[in-house]
Amino acid sequence: MKTLANILTHESLPKRFDRWYSDNPTISAQKNLEGRTHYVDPSTLKYHGSRILSALPVSDGAFFKIIETVSIDYQHTKRGYRAVVFDLFGTVIYHPKLEDTFTNKEKADKAFYAWFDQFDEIGHYQYAISQTITRLNKEAQSLADILQALNEKEVTA
Repeated sequence: MKTLANILTHESLPKRFDRWYSDNPTISAQKNLEGRTHYVDPSTLKYHGSRILSALPVSDGAFFKIIETVSIDYQHTKRGYRAVVFDLFGTVIYHPKLEDTFTNKEKADKAFYAWFDQFDEIGHYQYAISQTITRLNKEAQSLADILQALNEKEVTA
């Protein structure tokens, strides 16, 4: 029987997440999410007063989870902890609001796993891939329309 992770290992999809053997979770997150999202870029982390405490692939690399501590007020006097999870496309699929952050890393991690146990991984990717197909079909049609316009005899340089 094929696993979700095996099905998602295809050249048409972004590479599955990998465990980067680094003592620095920020580096691991940045290497895994590079080109997929700006969420863990240094400038984004600085702007939000965020620090990444852990980073690892979930579900054999089908998803990537970070735990961050983030400033929860504009004066940067209070901090909260939360897990944030990304799919292969870099889309955030789990992200508690600032007012729903936790008082420590362990509580944030426990809340994530309680949510993830109920999460429909296959359904998520069915929807995400169908949305990608729709978007790519629209882009292909737009390119075909441009090509047709370029091929018409009335076009002048």
